[in-house]
Amino acid sequence: MFPQRLSPAVLAVCAALMLSACSSGEETGDGTSVPVPADPVLTPVVGSVMFAPTPFAGSDGSDHLVYEVSLTNFMRTPVTITGVKTLDAGAQGTPVLTDLDQAGVAGRLKPTGVASVPPRPDVPEGYSEVLAPGQNGVLFLHLQFEGEAPKKLVHEISVRADGAPPEMRETTERIAEIEVNDAVVPVLGPPLIGEHYVAADACCDAVRHTRAILPLDGTPVVAQRYAVDWEQAGPDGKIFVGDAKDPASYRIHGDDVLAVADGIVVASRNDLPEQVPGEYPANLAIADADGNNLVLDIGDGFFVNYAHMQPGSVRFEPGDRVRRGDVIGKVGNTGNSVAPHLHVHVMNEPSFLMSQGVPSVTDLFTITGRVADTDAFDASEGTGVPLEMAPGVTVSTQEDRMILDQNIVTFRAG
Repeated sequence: MFPQRLSPAVLAVCAALMLSACSSGEETGDGTSVPVPADPVLTPVVGSVMFAPTPFAGSDGSDHLVYEVSLTNFMRTPVTITGVKTLDAGAQGTPVLTDLDQAGVAGRLKPTGVASVPPRPDVPEGYSEVLAPGQNGVLFLHLQFEGEAPKKLVHEISVRADGAPPEMRETTERIAEIEVNDAVVPVLGPPLIGEHYVAADACCDAVRHTRAILPLDGTPVVAQRYAVDWEQAGPDGKIFVGDAKDPASYRIHGDDVLAVADGIVVASRNDLPEQVPGEYPANLAIADADGNNLVLDIGDGFFVNYAHMQPGSVRFEPGDRVRRGDVIGKVGNTGNSVAPHLHVHVMNEPSFLMSQGVPSVTDLFTITGRVADTDAFDASEGTGVPLEMAPGVTVSTQEDRMILDQNIVTFRAG
C-alpha cells in the first residue's frame, strides 16, 4: 500500500493547526490512562543544533553559550525569518533567554551558497534573514547569562512566506531542541609571556573564527569556534614598526610559544616558509593552512592547536611529551596568514581541521585595555596606525575565564 499524498489544501490545514492542543490521554479498560502522542506539526523551516554548546565563564564577567542552528527552507517560495527566541526548555514556564528581531536574525543567519537578496550595509557580507526555496542557512547564536546554565534549549522561529497560501504565510515553530553539554572546561596556562597581547578575532561574535564553518568529509565543522589570533602592540599602540612587508617588523614576531598544559604531541610541522605580510597567499593547499603547527593532546579528549610558527622553530615531534610552560616554537607568519601572529584553538579531535572547537579558560591573566572593535584592529594591522582603544576599561586580573575578543592582556610567568 502506497503512502497517501496530501493535497496543498490539507497541508494548509496542517499549518493552521500548528498550535492545536492534544488530549491528556485515553482511558483503557482497566481505568488507567495511556498518554496520546502529540499530533505532528508542519514546520516549513526545519532545523537542528549543529554541536551541543558547553557553558564557560568569560572575561566580561558573564557566562556564555556559543553554538549554531542549521535551518533549511522546505517551501517552494522564499521565507523570511522574522524572529528567533531561545527558550530554556528545562525550566518551568520555558522562559525566554534571548529574543532576536528580524534585524538581529539578519546579522546572524548565513545562507549557504549565495544570499538570495541584495547585500545590506548593516550586516556582515553574505548574511541575510531570507532563505531561498530549498536553501539552508546557519544561524550563529551567542547567549549570555549569570549563574547556573540552562540544561536544555529549544528555539521558537517566526517565519514569513509571502508567496505561500494565506494559511501558511506566517508561522511560528518550536524546533532545534538540544541538551546543553555539562562537560568540564579545560583550564590552561598562557601561550605567551609578556605585555600588550591582543586577543584578535576571539569569542564570541568574531566572524572570521567563531563563524568559520568548513564542509569537510561530508560534515560541516567549526574547529575554530573559540580560536584566538594573538598579536602584540607596543607601548605606542602599534602592531608593527618599519617595513610592513617584513615579518620582523611586527612586535610579536619571534616571541616564544609556550605549552599551555602537559601533554603529548600528536602532530607537528616545521617546513613551510614565511609569507610576505599584507596579503593572504594564493593557491594554498588546505593542509598547509595552519603553516608550521603543533597539536598537543592534553588529555580528557582535548587537543590544542598552535599555528603559523616560524620555519625551523617547532621543537617537538609526534610522540614527544611536553610540560606546561615548555617553549614549543616561535611566532611566525606561515600558512594562511596575513601578518605574524599566533593562532591557538582547543578542539575535540587531533585534526586541526576535522574537529569541533570547544571552550577553554586561562588560569591567570591581566586585562589592561580593549581595542575599540575589529575595524580598529584591522586598520592598525594593515597600516601601522596605533590601535584605537575602547574607553572606560578597568585594569583587572582574572582567573579561570576565557579571554574575549579584542581584549589586551598581560601574561606573567609562573
